[in-house]
Amino acid sequence: MPKHTLRLAAAVVAAALAGAPALASEIVQASFTSPTLGRDLKMEIYLPDGYQDAQEKLPVIYMLHGAGADETAWVVNGGIKVTADQLIARHELRRSVIVMPTTGPESWYADANAVKAETAFIKDVIPYAEQHYKIRTDRAGRSIGGLSMGGYGALNLSLSHPDLFCAAGVLSPAIYDPFPPPTSASRKTPQFAKDGKFDEAAWTNSLYPARLAAYHKANTIVPMWIESGDHDRFGIVLAAAKLYWTLHATQPDDVEYRVIDGDHDWLVFRESSVRALPYMSKKCEALDRKS
Repeated sequence: MPKHTLRLAAAVVAAALAGAPALASEIVQASFTSPTLGRDLKMEIYLPDGYQDAQEKLPVIYMLHGAGADETAWVVNGGIKVTADQLIARHELRRSVIVMPTTGPESWYADANAVKAETAFIKDVIPYAEQHYKIRTDRAGRSIGGLSMGGYGALNLSLSHPDLFCAAGVLSPAIYDPFPPPTSASRKTPQFAKDGKFDEAAWTNSLYPARLAAYHKANTIVPMWIESGDHDRFGIVLAAAKLYWTLHATQPDDVEYRVIDGDHDWLVFRESSVRALPYMSKKCEALDRKS
């Protein structure tokens, strides 16, 4: 049995033996029409224990899924409800609403050749969530995370909109620089295709290096937690290391990188979220205290 599997199993057993409380959190579903995309978008929302009685708006975390998946991924495969319940119970995560949207299984959360998924997220998803749930609308109350394609999205969205996010969790991010490997789903999506072939220009224009100049000019730092499995079959461990050192040059106190035992799979994604969420919460709370 892989070491990370043993660690995860041990953590679950330890929590059970410690009598971790069964919190009255819930997962609800929502659907709305996106004006940007002209079609319905779905999302699943984690509402923490006490949400219904909350007198004040709660922090919100947007968690993005990977390629080929949908809004249910973090709930069904990622165990996000159990993770959030236990982190909140241990006071490692502030009581938060977690919004898990989808802009499509291969949107890459980007404004590329097929759809304007980045615009849809900023202009449609966030406003809808803020209008229908008791969540904060200020920067210190809003963070973002994601895995693989979702890590790509969380990184790009936070770099291009640092005024919106107090922290980001970039998990096994599919941020291949300069170009993705032949096995990557990004080579097959219409977002990065032109005349039936992979469009290198579209990929380059969307990838995070193209966003760094504007990010630095904005002079607003988004603390980032980066994590990857050491046996990631797409070579993401190297891409993530490059991202870490790129950000470390300008925000050494606000970027962390962890490499754990594992591949590009849910065992790694789930374990990574257990560390990323507390980091994001801590950084956002620090910004809250400064406000």
